[in-house]
Amino acid sequence: MTLFGYFMGGLLASATLIAGLILKFAPPKNINDSYGIRTKATARNQETWDYGHRICANALLIYSIFSIAAFATLLILRPVFLGENFYVWLIAGLILALIGVVIATIITQVKTTNFYNKNR
Repeated sequence: MTLFGYFMGGLLASATLIAGLILKFAPPKNINDSYGIRTKATARNQETWDYGHRICANALLIYSIFSIAAFATLLILRPVFLGENFYVWLIAGLILALIGVVIATIITQVKTTNFYNKNR
């Protein structure tokens, strides 16, 4: 059960890599309500929509390096920090993924807003 916890936690920690690759290679073509980064800044027009998705994909891919490295470090130091509890590893992976999503959203919002204001 613990090996499965390591795997699932690692998969969750790698979610930012997966999301970044999807946005990099299959970004949404048009502004929509079902797929993509939907913020006030990205939904202003098609140009900011495309720019925002490029920025978010790059932010997620860069963060994924840190997320995977942090999870690997936790695995190495597991006797000291997290032990062998299955749920602790799931929560650790989830927290790393959520931090990545929040960071990528903030970066996307700020950069897309600046892009929109500069090109208005």
